[in-house]
Amino acid sequence: MNIIQDYMNRANLTEGRVNDLKNSLSKNENENSLKSDFKQILDENLIGKIATSDVKAKNNIKDEIKQDPYRKKLFDASVEFESMFVKLMLNQMRKSVEKNNMISGGYAEEIFEDMLYDEYAKNISKNESLGIAEQIYSSMSKSLPPLQGDSQK
Repeated sequence: MNIIQDYMNRANLTEGRVNDLKNSLSKNENENSLKSDFKQILDENLIGKIATSDVKAKNNIKDEIKQDPYRKKLFDASVEFESMFVKLMLNQMRKSVEKNNMISGGYAEEIFEDMLYDEYAKNISKNESLGIAEQIYSSMSKSLPPLQGDSQK
């Protein structure tokens, strides 16, 4: 609940500053200063925030799984877990779409659609776009012994 309140407070602050900028525009300030003020507001409110796709692991997972078969198994299990999670998410999304009885394919369509969503989930997980498997692997690999010749761990 505190997190929600914090975001609402930030939104209210930003909204107030935007309103102040609009008022200052009506006082015939030039457009360039408005853009720089808006950029300053964005910088103040979004500093340190980055997209999750920009976050990279400290270690190179691909090199690790090439060197150690146990780490490869752990990474494969992490990808499989991410795939199961994505499939659950896709199934919930699919349930939100209403089907019309006129074009429904019946039981055969349900089976095919389920298999199709299995493949979607596997492809999304192998694509490494979500990063859940990498996070699971990183946290679980800490309990494994260090790699041969790896003095950083």
